[in-house]
Amino acid sequence: MTLPAKNLSILLDVHTELEELFFEHQKRLIRFDFVEALRLLEQYEASILKHIEDENTHLLPIYEERGEQQTGAAVQLFYDDHERLKAHLVQFREEIESLITDPAPDKKLIWLLEREAFFKKLCDHHDIRETRFLYPELDRITSDAEKAELLGRVTESFAD
Repeated sequence: MTLPAKNLSILLDVHTELEELFFEHQKRLIRFDFVEALRLLEQYEASILKHIEDENTHLLPIYEERGEQQTGAAVQLFYDDHERLKAHLVQFREEIESLITDPAPDKKLIWLLEREAFFKKLCDHHDIRETRFLYPELDRITSDAEKAELLGRVTESFAD
């Protein structure tokens, strides 16, 4: 007798890890430790890009092909969110690089923190759609064998 595979919704745990890493990055920003803030942002960016790649490559095609896409949860919304998230991260990296050498970074830092607040809201809305629609639907439409195979291909955690 084989045990059923974990649900794909386990992958939502990655969101918590990403939030914690972004929080650490922001703590460094408000302490004017821009070098460490940049390092943490780059770590966050690498992790979220891997998560996005996993979703775009392995999960969203299944959802698009077989899933019931409800209003507010069309597959294109997920792809569009991913592109917006990536664009924000490029901008954040560039801003922090300029903060490192800025003798009076206060104004730029406040602007950056405001943009990051908007980014976090975008992440929250995206996470809600994934939690309410994408992952439950993927759990419904995939077999235990598919779940096991997908979980073997995607990153479940970014913790060290």
